[in-house]
Amino acid sequence: MICKKIVELLPRFIENDFSANEYEEIARHLEECERCRKEYEAMKKLIDCLENIPLLNVPDSFKESVMKNLEKIKDKKNG
Repeated sequence: MICKKIVELLPRFIENDFSANEYEEIARHLEECERCRKEYEAMKKLIDCLENIPLLNVPDSFKESVMKNLEKIKDKKNG
């Protein structure tokens, strides 16, 4: 596989969302390709960090408020 394709597949690889053969093919490429391996390691580290961020409790009205503001912005752009 080419590096561009490998990098596109990394999120699914991290989630183990492949057949055993596909997973092994990507793992083999990562063993052989330092550039892709570094990309994998950086992505894995980022995902691990994001998974450990606590969720915020926001009021129920938050979504409604955001949507109204988005509508206002959209109306201004379409002016």
